[in-house]
Amino acid sequence: MAFLGSRARRVAVALLAGTALASLLAATATAAPPAVKPDRVMAVTDVWMRDVATDVGLQPHSGSPIWASPDVKICPTAVECATSGNAIVGVTNYISVTLRNPGPYGSGIDSGVLRFYRTTPGGSLAWPMGWLPVAAVSVVAAPGVTTVSVPWGGVPGPGHFSLLAVWESPNDPLPFLTADILTNVRNNNNIAWRDLNSINPFTGGPPAPASD
Repeated sequence: MAFLGSRARRVAVALLAGTALASLLAATATAAPPAVKPDRVMAVTDVWMRDVATDVGLQPHSGSPIWASPDVKICPTAVECATSGNAIVGVTNYISVTLRNPGPYGSGIDSGVLRFYRTTPGGSLAWPMGWLPVAAVSVVAAPGVTTVSVPWGGVPGPGHFSLLAVWESPNDPLPFLTADILTNVRNNNNIAWRDLNSINPFTGGPPAPASD
């Protein structure tokens, strides 16, 4: 009798264990998969700007001159101009930017913010301390080419300085940026750099010295 009782207990334990295991497997099969951070190469969008005319969006980019992006222009009106001109002090200029979608690292419509920064004439290029915010505009970048025109009335100078266009999106995030702007631009296809001259609206250059 003792033998039969022991065997019965073992059978009961085995049945209970089997039922618990089956319930666990069923719960695991129906549970939602754990959240995984998307991989930038495979699972997100890629909106970009050219550093040079032959740029196709690959990172890093070794083309030169990297500070003369053909996708960032200074224009006299809101209509995109054929070539970038000088910025005029004291009047409203327009920053025209061409956003391209898709790039080599993702695809699909994207929503983000296009931000602009500038240095002071003759000032430091170190990021971010040497750069001042100019403007920011929300943009929906559909597949293809999107041209954005932003009015700019606070042109410094006359003098020589730099302008930066930066695309920011949760689906196309910027990695950690260094203090070296050259490294940042070469390694991020959503940053574009344009060197500029600003001029006096009347003389075409720096103001003339005052007469006695």
